[in-house]
Amino acid sequence: MSDLDDFKATYFDECSELLGELEEQFTAIEEGERDSERLNAVFRAIHSIKGGAGAFNFTELVGFAHEFETLLDYVRNGKVELTDEVVALCIRSVDLVADFVAAARDGETLASDYGAEEKARFIALSKGDTDEDDGGEPMEEFDIEFTPVAVDLDHKDEPAGGDDWLVHFVPHSELYSRANDPLLLLRELGELGDVVVVANISGLPGLGEFEPFGVYCNWDIQIASETVTEDKIREVFEFVEGDCDLEVTRGSLVEKDEDPVFDDEDLPSFAELAAEIKPVKAEQPKTAMAPKSAPSAPGGDHPDHASKHVGVQSIRVDLDKVDRVVNMVSELVITQSMLTQQMDENLRQKYQELVRGLEVLAQTTRGLQDSVMAIRAQPVKSVFSRMPRLVRELAGKTDKKIKLETVGENTEIDKTVIEQLSDPLTHMIRNSADHGIESPEKRIAAGKPETGIIRLSAEQAGGNILITVEDDGGGINREKVVQIARERGLIGADQQVTEEQIDNMIFAPGFSTATEVSDISGRGVGMDVVLSNIKKIGGSVHVRSKPGQGTRMTLKLPLTLAVLDVMLVAVGTCPYVIPLSSIVETMQTARADFGRMPTGNRVLQLRGEYIQVIDLAARFDLPNDTPEDQRFVVLCEAEGTQKVALIVDEIIGQQQVVIKSLEENFERIEGIAGGTILGDGSVALIVDVQGLRLQQQTARRNAA
Repeated sequence: MSDLDDFKATYFDECSELLGELEEQFTAIEEGERDSERLNAVFRAIHSIKGGAGAFNFTELVGFAHEFETLLDYVRNGKVELTDEVVALCIRSVDLVADFVAAARDGETLASDYGAEEKARFIALSKGDTDEDDGGEPMEEFDIEFTPVAVDLDHKDEPAGGDDWLVHFVPHSELYSRANDPLLLLRELGELGDVVVVANISGLPGLGEFEPFGVYCNWDIQIASETVTEDKIREVFEFVEGDCDLEVTRGSLVEKDEDPVFDDEDLPSFAELAAEIKPVKAEQPKTAMAPKSAPSAPGGDHPDHASKHVGVQSIRVDLDKVDRVVNMVSELVITQSMLTQQMDENLRQKYQELVRGLEVLAQTTRGLQDSVMAIRAQPVKSVFSRMPRLVRELAGKTDKKIKLETVGENTEIDKTVIEQLSDPLTHMIRNSADHGIESPEKRIAAGKPETGIIRLSAEQAGGNILITVEDDGGGINREKVVQIARERGLIGADQQVTEEQIDNMIFAPGFSTATEVSDISGRGVGMDVVLSNIKKIGGSVHVRSKPGQGTRMTLKLPLTLAVLDVMLVAVGTCPYVIPLSSIVETMQTARADFGRMPTGNRVLQLRGEYIQVIDLAARFDLPNDTPEDQRFVVLCEAEGTQKVALIVDEIIGQQQVVIKSLEENFERIEGIAGGTILGDGSVALIVDVQGLRLQQQTARRNAA
């Protein structure tokens, strides 16, 4: 990959972040937060996208982004009113910008008129041609007279007084690094009155001393107006405050009847400039620094000034590099566990200093592991920010009024888990909008506000993340669900089911309560996707519904897919691990109350509840010599409040293990979620509690 390709890849990564920020900012603007900070943020984002596109000659993207930026600039300065129609246009245009970015990234060409309608609307609004009759006149275009000079203009020698204002504007390098354009500021000054702009290039060095990032130009601006005030002038530069030097005084550059003259005869020829270039010796690397003669270089000659601006807040790192570090730390965890297991009681008594060293190593390893996991962690905000647009589209298609509320969007979770969240959340919100929230008429008749609420929240609970999608709609129509389930043979004609079992039927493949197929729902391929995707990452889904009040769906997800807190057990001669987050309690079989169902299946009677029993030795066809009364019951939580009792031969203890995928290294095994390497080098399989329960239920139905 060439350097240019690397730059392009970085640019497209930045575009992805900027588009996400635009989505977030416009969502807040749509909800009424129309302060200057948000308007400045969207302007900066579009300006940055346009600037990078111009560097790589993405002309279509530049053209569209330029008109979009111009409109945002007018909105920012109060020249175009930010109505709901303008906000809707901007939100729609963000999608078009994303399409232009995707086309540039993939080397594709969009239709020549793609975005032409929105682009024309930008231009019309910028010129003041709106559909609304606001009684105002279209904004007039203005001309700014730019006059470069080759001599130093010391405005302090000009006479004070008079009606004209004199502005001395010296940009710093930070102004440019933040993608600000001085020409936009000069254009805004042109709105205040008659303007004469003089560029001061006296600090321009010889070609041999020219630095690419040096700032060699500043401006003197004369503004003639009877109404303009100093405060109005400074408001123009409020956006770049701190990134420039600004002086506003009374005075004038030249006499009113005299035009500044630029005499190009004093400028050196290119040959003369080239002659000034002196070769640099290889052993004397050139230090990049602004020439002392440049008056616009920020901070003057103070040696400590530059150091105040040094300091990187973040860096962009390839995820593969982070994964390699995670794998190395994982191996370190395994090695540390192996050393700990080798320390028997005799060694602990004999080598106490070694034991203390191993304890410190264990603490340091755990801290290192947590830090590396934190590097992979990202806020769920990156997924949540996509949902407001989805809700807007669904509200429009269903003719409903729906508001999305988000809580806990800064909750962090492993990046690998986040990548698996988009589809499940999309289907859950589509289900709430289409099946949960009622029409405005039905809501009013039921005594509810006509606007339905969908609440999307995230929170950390121990070693898990809970993500909830809750609506205040009509809830699950259980009678209809049971009727459809009986028609499809999911439950028997006389079979009795609990409310929780009914609610969980919406996750059955192909199940839908929609009476007709639409582009939103009806094919029954939504909620089963939620369940399957969440199970793949070791999570679970819980449903709670109250008729007439709404439905709550909760995703229970692991914080990370790389490390897991487990209980190590023995079944026969083989070690197995059970995720600690699934375990409710443990007990000896001698104290357990077992029974038999009429079908002959073994169950555990516990606190008035009958729980399915799975003997892991029998399930995995392993020899078992342990007396029955000396074995152990591990009570685990499966789907929802469903529980399953696993019978094991021995409970070894609790520890933290590194997860290894069986599918990538071997093949998928039913009832097994993955594997891990223990401290003694042996391989232990991770039990898939929910998979075992469903597999045994399927086997029983087939036997019946």
